[in-house]
Amino acid sequence: MQADEELRSLKDSLARQHAAIEALTHQLGLLQDQAEIERLQYAYGYFIDNRMFREMADLFADEGAWIEIGGRGRYHGKERIHAFLHEVIGEGRWGLARDEVINHVQQQLLITVDPDRRRARARGRAEVQGNSPPGTPHLLLADGIYENEYVRENGRWKILGLTVTMTFYAALERDRVWFPSAPPSPAMPPDEPSRPVVEALGRQFNPFHFRHPVMDYALATPVSDGD
Repeated sequence: MQADEELRSLKDSLARQHAAIEALTHQLGLLQDQAEIERLQYAYGYFIDNRMFREMADLFADEGAWIEIGGRGRYHGKERIHAFLHEVIGEGRWGLARDEVINHVQQQLLITVDPDRRRARARGRAEVQGNSPPGTPHLLLADGIYENEYVRENGRWKILGLTVTMTFYAALERDRVWFPSAPPSPAMPPDEPSRPVVEALGRQFNPFHFRHPVMDYALATPVSDGD
């Protein structure tokens, strides 16, 4: 009798341990999902910073994707998204021209992953600074709020839908904005020179250390194709 009770107690203990391990494994999976989605959204920000429109479109799901930026309407499907980004947002040009800035800083991401880990949503913010095209007399400042959806497709998280609504725009006079960094100190010369200026951009550019997070190809320096 005592042996039966001890066996039942052992089985109960093992069942509780198994349930705890399953719960912890699920929670770890949710945290991994959040980290992957955060990386995906940050990559989107870096790609739009540099007018890398094909790279942006490749972050979206192959099925059912959409994009809506401000009051420009919604575009459905991955290739329509690419066409909208390249032709409307980019005016037919990939990459940056000399002295061009178009930053979309991704901030305040709050990510919610569905319990089955197949879909997720995120709310975030973009702080925008831009002078595109570079000859414009003002530097644009703006703020926008994202409400995005994500889907796990073929084992990878992808953007299903991206919606950003703008909260304000402002313009700063161009003659109060400059681009070159401070030169090396003559009083305390550096041990080696800084990264050289990319002449086609008119400024330094740090190459991407990561590959495309969905398609896994190398990322080029975004020098404008001039189209």
